[in-house]
Amino acid sequence: MTATVAAPPSTKGFSAAAQGLRLELRNLRKAYGHTQALAGLTLTLIGGEFLGVAGPNGAGKSTLVRMISGEGKPDSGEMKLGGEDWRPASGESRVPVVHQEAMLFPDLTVAENLLAGRTGNGLARRPSPGAAHYEVLDRLGIARFGDHLLGDCSLVVRQLTEIARALAHGEQAQIFLFDEPNSALTEEESAELFAQMRALCEDGNIVILVSHRLNELVHSADRVIVVRDGGVGAELMGDSLTEERLAREMVVGKTGKVRGAGNRISSQAEAGPSAFALNMRDWRHRDGSFEVDEFGVFEGEIVALVGVEGSGGRELVRSLAGLEEVRGAKKISDRSVTYLPADRGESLFSDFSVGQSLLARLGRGVIAGRWGLLKVRKMEQFAARYREEFLVQAASLDQPIGDLSGGNQQKVAIASALAERPGILALEEPTRGVDVGSKAEIYRILREFAEGGGAVVAFCTELSEVFELARRAVVVSHGRITGALDVAELPDVGSLAEAVAGLSGGYVREQEEPHE
Repeated sequence: MTATVAAPPSTKGFSAAAQGLRLELRNLRKAYGHTQALAGLTLTLIGGEFLGVAGPNGAGKSTLVRMISGEGKPDSGEMKLGGEDWRPASGESRVPVVHQEAMLFPDLTVAENLLAGRTGNGLARRPSPGAAHYEVLDRLGIARFGDHLLGDCSLVVRQLTEIARALAHGEQAQIFLFDEPNSALTEEESAELFAQMRALCEDGNIVILVSHRLNELVHSADRVIVVRDGGVGAELMGDSLTEERLAREMVVGKTGKVRGAGNRISSQAEAGPSAFALNMRDWRHRDGSFEVDEFGVFEGEIVALVGVEGSGGRELVRSLAGLEEVRGAKKISDRSVTYLPADRGESLFSDFSVGQSLLARLGRGVIAGRWGLLKVRKMEQFAARYREEFLVQAASLDQPIGDLSGGNQQKVAIASALAERPGILALEEPTRGVDVGSKAEIYRILREFAEGGGAVVAFCTELSEVFELARRAVVVSHGRITGALDVAELPDVGSLAEAVAGLSGGYVREQEEPHE
């Protein structure tokens, strides 16, 4: 294919220092097996620019991130910085990256993670964080967690630590890459993050944001490119940069049918719930995170627990799978409960292939014979069937799971969980950090599981997801269930937001503490 060449924007309005920085990517190509991830992508960026990157699932966004960050090398093409050949590696050429899944060290403190990868002064085993590092943590509101082990902290704190580590490299770095950086953040925290990103631009740096949230790209970026089929499929800026235009460019060339808002709940409404899949009474968390008098879910039903971080909703979902210390009575259907966390890194093994990941939860009796020998042929058939059924886009079953896009990794995680044939699927943030197309496919998968008699209980912080996915929304606030809503009766997301706010006392997030 002939890729569109994305030219830099006008330098009008940028400082003289900013105009001295120029990054050029010329005809980048990268293949993983038979899959051409980048197919001649060409792009130019200049200092002071805030570039947004969008694109459908599997378009090449993740590969572009790897090339710019130095986590991967192109098969061919040129990368130039200031007119000189450039390879991101370390020191001044290092590109700090804020990943969607925090890539940090749980056995170090929050402050020590800001120094990860740096060497000591020869007198100490490792460098110690100083006042400047705690100042960065303070800017992001997590200085009080500085001396906590990161592994003891919540997902929000881990995500903010990843951001702080990128900002702490500001003295050396000129290019900052943010890959779905605020998928675990509240609106207030996201606003602060984008203010920090804009400040980096004003200092003459290049900021690149990869996001599936179209409104954020439109309101934050100077220019947005749409990556499609391994190249720059479209470039939007100025008056052309609107959510409607960007959404249209995202689906150009896509085939197949996906369910939209028009039949978001119809299949569940027609079938209707039957017997209880789950019923809990006097369900109390040991540290007071929640106190639930009664909560039940029917077979064939998708229920969203709606609440902000610290509401107790996340802990309530985890308790269904026995991951929290609770007391009370719980009655479930004959089949088991399978749980999926919000962080895909906790569900998938990074050194597994796609096929291995799809089969990771299958019982030994399914894939092994009488004497413990693996049924290789049967395993291949299972993996191929799951790949096709769950629309996993991969070059082959042998492709490393880490090479897939976030949306495809999430589909693999859900497919693996459903391979256990549970009666109840309990999960957090089902589509955190995935694109619009993948969201529709994941919603389809979950609906079909429910239509087959299963029950889904999901903790959600995005009301648009609740509106698209759930039959019933149960509001959790201050550790208590404050009401339930029939989502099918609500005409739009705005009406849902208003109803939730009324039941939760304004839907205001409480300050979160690290998990002990």
